[in-house]
Amino acid sequence: MDRTQIKNSLKNLSVLFVDDEEIVIDIMQDILPMLFKNSYYARDGVEGIEQFKQNKPDIIITDISMPHLDGISMLKVIKKIDDNVKIIFLSGHNEQDQIEACKDLNGEFIIKPISSSILYQALGKVISA
Repeated sequence: MDRTQIKNSLKNLSVLFVDDEEIVIDIMQDILPMLFKNSYYARDGVEGIEQFKQNKPDIIITDISMPHLDGISMLKVIKKIDDNVKIIFLSGHNEQDQIEACKDLNGEFIIKPISSSILYQALGKVISA
């Protein structure tokens, strides 16, 4: 899929973005509404589960390391609710155990900081899967 095809596909989808860093959420609140039909935000895994239950997004983009409930644990709960949700994990660390846990949940894995080309590539993979 090229970038135009990805953009066209995303316009009909919704996304939940979960990260505990305020600056990252602020940046994504400027970007994601331009790409997706609906975008929702949470600051930790507990809030992420609540947002998922309320809004049923098609794609979840989540940080792994967060207070209260990490991204991997959050997605294990969400996958029990909807096994078809598409997942992109973000992390500032390239740790093998995290990468394996992401693969076990059929998620894409991106190392922070995120570039637009890497984000589009990951989005293209999850919507094509």
